[in-house]
Amino acid sequence: MNKYLQQLSVLVGAVGLMVGSAMAQGGMRYEVIKPLAAAQEALKSNQNEQALGLLRDALAVPQLTSLEKSMVMRTQAVAALRVQKWDAAVEALESLVGSSDVPQTDKRPLLESLINASLQLKDPARVVKWSRQYLQEGGSNPSVHLAMVQSLAASGQHAEVVKVVLEKIRLDASTAKKTPEPELRTLAISYRQLKDDVGYVNTLKQLLSNYPSKAYWAEVLGRMSQQVGLNARLELDLYRLLEQTDNMEDAAEYMEMAALALKAGLPAEAIRVLNKGFDAGILGKGADSAVHTKLRTDAQKKLREDDALFVQLEKSAKDGASWAAVGDVYFSRQNWSSAHLAYVKAIESGGLRREHEVRLHDAISLIQSDQKAAARQQLAKVSGDVTAVELAALWTILAR
Repeated sequence: MNKYLQQLSVLVGAVGLMVGSAMAQGGMRYEVIKPLAAAQEALKSNQNEQALGLLRDALAVPQLTSLEKSMVMRTQAVAALRVQKWDAAVEALESLVGSSDVPQTDKRPLLESLINASLQLKDPARVVKWSRQYLQEGGSNPSVHLAMVQSLAASGQHAEVVKVVLEKIRLDASTAKKTPEPELRTLAISYRQLKDDVGYVNTLKQLLSNYPSKAYWAEVLGRMSQQVGLNARLELDLYRLLEQTDNMEDAAEYMEMAALALKAGLPAEAIRVLNKGFDAGILGKGADSAVHTKLRTDAQKKLREDDALFVQLEKSAKDGASWAAVGDVYFSRQNWSSAHLAYVKAIESGGLRREHEVRLHDAISLIQSDQKAAARQQLAKVSGDVTAVELAALWTILAR
């Protein structure tokens, strides 16, 4: 029995006592009490259809008083919900929530049951109407707010969804709560339907921040890669995030990341990425197998050449640019501690043309060394380039 039926069973269970009391006081007529009592006996035996038939007899009695009708409707609500006759359930529940004979304390569970029945009936207008009343009367079941939001979206009221969910986000923030993921997802869908790209992306980032998942990362990074004005120098860093979030899935992505690493003068990173693709069975097969192999061979040759020069580069490093280059080489070899030390020297030396890149790469090195607090401090200092700032914000999510 679901929670709504349990709630109603408690309510209807009290009807037997109330009927006896009402009968003793002359508050109900015998011709109503007789089929009502029989219906309740049928419910006890799980004879729900028979109970509904008996209740129809009770409802057919002329000139029912409000008390008589509320007694019958309580029982009808349980019987109808049990056999999933949603029209009959809604009829009974709507009658009850509008009845002055039903105590106010009973109306909240009745409203929850009414909203549930309206959902089953696929009647979004009803869901919204009764959800609003439930919330206005102080109801706190979070599933009701979600039902209202999703029903607004289902009926095409996307501007209203935005209004309602943004208010919910504000209230949740004021009490240090996370807005539930399904509500944020519905907000994102409504923004998309309204063709509000700014709202959609902001909501997507909120989802990513509060409920990180591979799918959200893929969506955020995919949209970022298509942004007008993306700094091409930082495209390799975009691929690094793609890899970090386990979203490298096809040969083209592995090949592009490796090619970008080679272009940046980082053959060690290119080889690592290519080897990962070969080991996963993504590279080294199909019509482009020879192309994959050639790129790895070229990267290996370049690495041998660079190895001979790197020792001298590190020994002669004395300004910000040269120390940044040393840090990049160590970064590409995943020697995170040495990379961090080189980046610190680069920043301390000053004169950097692209300090935002150095700080971003230093922060990534710290994250990979599990020094997340220090990484967040460095990421907060990334400035001066829109793409770098956005990448820093995304790495900050990973550094929590």
